[in-house]
Amino acid sequence: MFQLIFVVLALVAASIHLGFSSSSRSSTAAIARTYLLYLLFVYVGLMGLLTAYAHVFRPMQTSASIGWPPSPYEYEVGMADLTVGTLGILCLWLRGNFWLATAIANAVWLLGDAAGHIRQMELNNNHAPNNSGIFLFVEIAAPLVILSLAFYHHVAAADGKATR
Repeated sequence: MFQLIFVVLALVAASIHLGFSSSSRSSTAAIARTYLLYLLFVYVGLMGLLTAYAHVFRPMQTSASIGWPPSPYEYEVGMADLTVGTLGILCLWLRGNFWLATAIANAVWLLGDAAGHIRQMELNNNHAPNNSGIFLFVEIAAPLVILSLAFYHHVAAADGKATR
């Protein structure tokens, strides 16, 4: 459920930004760029920092919410979350190909996680809240939307339709 909160927060913040900035809504590419930036910063960045905290400093509770026993690998998962979250935060200052690289890293990470969660559902009937349901849907849909926006932005920038 927390993933959905970060998606909604990013979309609402981007919509407010668009409401106040006519230049941000001057073209389809500008609108896509605004939504992409907020999704990268809020969903990838802030959520990545939160999940890093959860895996590193609250491993027992985090493992339980996923339906897994505690593991020393929680720390390593937390470091991977911190890495991708840091990339998302840096998107506020670094632009261009950095956004596309961040979107790709996020997609590889979360879609790979989703495959593992689906496998847990099939092999172990694990339907814990942070392993299935809306969590799994958002874990698949959000990175695909972000990746699509990043590719669109990349192509628009190459065509001169998007500016920094």
